[in-house]
Amino acid sequence: GEADAADAPAHRQVADAVMASLERADLSQRYIPRRPHLLPQLIQSVNDSAASARSIGRIIGSDPLLTVNLLRIANSALYRFQQQQVRSIERAVTLVGNEGIRQIISAALVQPVMNPPDRDGGRFSQRIWDYTLRMSLAAADHARGVEREDGFSAQLAGLLRGLGMVMVVRATADAYSRRQTLAPSPELLLSLLERCTPSLAARIAREWQLPADVAAALEADGQGVPASSLARSLEIGELAAALAMLCRENQMEEAQALELLSGCVPDHVGGWLWKRVSPDEPRDP
Repeated sequence: GEADAADAPAHRQVADAVMASLERADLSQRYIPRRPHLLPQLIQSVNDSAASARSIGRIIGSDPLLTVNLLRIANSALYRFQQQQVRSIERAVTLVGNEGIRQIISAALVQPVMNPPDRDGGRFSQRIWDYTLRMSLAAADHARGVEREDGFSAQLAGLLRGLGMVMVVRATADAYSRRQTLAPSPELLLSLLERCTPSLAARIAREWQLPADVAAALEADGQGVPASSLARSLEIGELAAALAMLCRENQMEEAQALELLSGCVPDHVGGWLWKRVSPDEPRDP
């Protein structure tokens, strides 16, 4: 306790440094990543009712690295519909359909900039990505099925919320790296994530020239303004993803998680959202 009290001013200085660096950050710096160059084409094709899933697939197929990333996501537990691996974009389109391939492509575009450097062999980075993917999918399903809103916008909001988290983690790690004798504080990181992520994610959305409703939904969190339908879907997505991650880490029983989720949405909605964010998969030991 005495050591924690003695270090409190130093941790506050770290927090001030993190917030200052994020406020100064622009597209020329590492904290606000540049927009994936294929994202405008994807958004245009998604908004074109005549665009086929195969034509969207050709967009992503023009970038070999993104193609590899797409197939990796398509073969994840959240998307896999069969035991055999999907080895081509065309096969992925056949299995998941038009809407599914759009979701996978948008995740594949954002995922490469979501890899914060950490010192645990990538374990924390992978958890952030798992949480983000589940959150964005649940938000998209809730937006389409409950709010009758655009699921793609909800998914983009979820992906950028996760990206904002990564930027906060990265800035915090950098600030602590300049204070070698000061042990990082998980409580401080949590506080910074809660304070900085909403506005930072909204800022990224505006920098990337995404639809205005995406930035508004991201910024609504914690601002005391009435939540839009898109913001409500994002909140439900966050809750569903958090509960799924707790169950995966053996920190909560599935029945309890489903009860909590169903307390915020109608029972039948809670059931299919839970299947979306918590597919049959092995739990971490």
